[in-house]
Amino acid sequence: MDHDEGFRIPRWHIGQIMERVLQLARMPQDEVAASVGVSSLDLGRYLAGAELPSRLMLERFARACGADPIVLLMVREDQQRRTRV
Repeated sequence: MDHDEGFRIPRWHIGQIMERVLQLARMPQDEVAASVGVSSLDLGRYLAGAELPSRLMLERFARACGADPIVLLMVREDQQRRTRV
């Protein structure tokens, strides 16, 4: 059996930062997702790094978690810029 089967490397590292923000907020993922206006499944894709969240989604996520959105937005822009190069 291949140990890498089903394992996906995250494309967007912002998900790791979002995951940490969520942990520090000590809020359930489904509660944050509802507050942000996305499904828990969609939020899970962002946290896993499978999809790049929009600027608006990041702002809502940060506010729902009681965090400052500026750092998340800066990381998002940096990642987006690097993938265009």
